[in-house]
Amino acid sequence: MLTVKKHPLIFSAMTTQQPTTAPDRFVKLLRLALASQSLSLRKVAGKAGISPAYLSRLVNGERGLPTNDTIIAKLEEVLDFPPGRLFDAAERPDLAAKSFLKKSQARPMMRSLAPLSDADLAKVLKVAEDLAKKHHPDQK
Repeated sequence: MLTVKKHPLIFSAMTTQQPTTAPDRFVKLLRLALASQSLSLRKVAGKAGISPAYLSRLVNGERGLPTNDTIIAKLEEVLDFPPGRLFDAAERPDLAAKSFLKKSQARPMMRSLAPLSDADLAKVLKVAEDLAKKHHPDQK
């Protein structure tokens, strides 16, 4: 004989997740770029490999940042941003920054630069750019 034990079912109220939005700087940059482009939202989305609906929700602050960094990189390319610009606005490291952070001296360097003013950091950046050009003239 088959018996079934009765277990009380406990239902708890489900909570709905509030939509997250991308950082304001990221959304504003996307809006400005789309407004200045001769491409439609549909064309930009197609070239970036995302749906027009997703891009629309992203631009309207109804979606969070893409979890796939490739999408941000494709949006930079399609919308003609300098490399890293959308990543900076998204408060995420791009591929070049991630590569740099893997170097043994990267984090100690950042800690030593942290107390500097913006003006001093601009001077350090200029020196770094000059060194990069000197040692790697074939790269941007």
